[in-house]
Amino acid sequence: MTAIRTSFWCAAIAAVLVLLTAPATAATHYVDGADEEASDVGAGSEAAPWKTIAHAVDRVQTGDTVIIRPGQYDELVKVTASGTENKLITFRADPSRKARVKGFVLEGDYISIEGFEITNGTDGANGIFAGEAHQKTARTGCRMIDNFIHDLRGTGVFSGEKALVRGNLIRNVGRGMFVNGGTLVADNEVDTLVPRMVEKDGKTRPAKTQYAFFAGDDITFRGNTFHGTAEKHLLSGMGVDFFVTWDAWIIGPSHRILIENNRCSGATHGSEPEAKKLRQSSHITYRNNLFMNTVHVGVLPKEWTHVTVENNTFINCGAYPVWFQTARQTEGSVVRNNLIAYWNHTQPEKYGWHAAESGVANYPLHEDKSHPSFVCDYNMFWACKNRGYGEHDFTAEPQFVDPEGGDFRLKPGSPGVDAGMTIEGIGADLRGVKRPQGKGYDVGCYETESPQADSPRAGKEAE
Repeated sequence: MTAIRTSFWCAAIAAVLVLLTAPATAATHYVDGADEEASDVGAGSEAAPWKTIAHAVDRVQTGDTVIIRPGQYDELVKVTASGTENKLITFRADPSRKARVKGFVLEGDYISIEGFEITNGTDGANGIFAGEAHQKTARTGCRMIDNFIHDLRGTGVFSGEKALVRGNLIRNVGRGMFVNGGTLVADNEVDTLVPRMVEKDGKTRPAKTQYAFFAGDDITFRGNTFHGTAEKHLLSGMGVDFFVTWDAWIIGPSHRILIENNRCSGATHGSEPEAKKLRQSSHITYRNNLFMNTVHVGVLPKEWTHVTVENNTFINCGAYPVWFQTARQTEGSVVRNNLIAYWNHTQPEKYGWHAAESGVANYPLHEDKSHPSFVCDYNMFWACKNRGYGEHDFTAEPQFVDPEGGDFRLKPGSPGVDAGMTIEGIGADLRGVKRPQGKGYDVGCYETESPQADSPRAGKEAE
């Protein structure tokens, strides 16, 4: 009998210990600033919501979700609690983009900010700030999803590390985003960068800025649309890049950067990531992108190695759409299946834009044009120089579907159709159309669909 009692009490104590140590069940809380009966001393339930987001921040725990109802919240929300990789802390506006706040400062990890309208006229204000790796403030695993971030003088999104930045509309900001290592940036739109004026040598001019600045390893930019910087700012010396980084100061080198399926128009430089100081950055890939209307150059990775540029379309991209300035940049580098063309190019003597000089440039040039570590082939050129690096590079009029309307797909029968080589890893074009549709890959970012193609996107350009 004694043994039975002992066994019973041991089991009971064990059960209590399990209950005491088990994680609390994730909760869903509600905030409704427009509800006159809402109160921060209430239950925070759907029937009795809290009044402020700040109060929800004080109460939230790992795995919790906070639903914020429509309204204007005069709050700069600072979140210090952390979730985990499998149990994020989520702040979600419902319906999406109907709750307006001044911004979010994330000081914890694994926090998700979803569906807010964010705007703030304060000087230097940012939209969502999850820290910077080089400042040792970067948070881990945060998400910024489906937010409308606009009219800020600072940066729309600082992602932190291992983040997800997806489906955001960022408009009228000083800089689009600052992205750290391990982050996926997908399906966002950055529309119109506005200049910050600075004084230098007694002159006032717009400061440099970027649609996307990146720093770190293993970063992917996929399916984004970057556009809208005013031409008057670009020509006044503003200096705008679609994708840029540098290894000067305390930023450090970057590796394994993938830039694919993006639509980009309106910058001074397409992508000019610098690695001049440490000379350690390597492996950057530009794939299936549409680059249009850049003042000076297209892709110019300074002192990077292992640069891959394949199946992109460059339209009116300065003097050199693809430019390798030194021998180091050609180390392990590949340029193939690109369509490089100038179409109704703005006259440089009138507007200050650079004239078309060369589709792909590599300096210093060898007399015999040999480039032991530089593969450049299967590229199509129009209205610019073809230096003939590869035996399959060629010059021909592209025959675009509707260039005046911005449709740079190739018509059936274009010399660019079936003219590329098969590249492992590119199974579809910018719109998701399967490659190949004919006998071979088309050059450029679009694959011309055959009449028999069974595709839901047949004949339709993605918006």
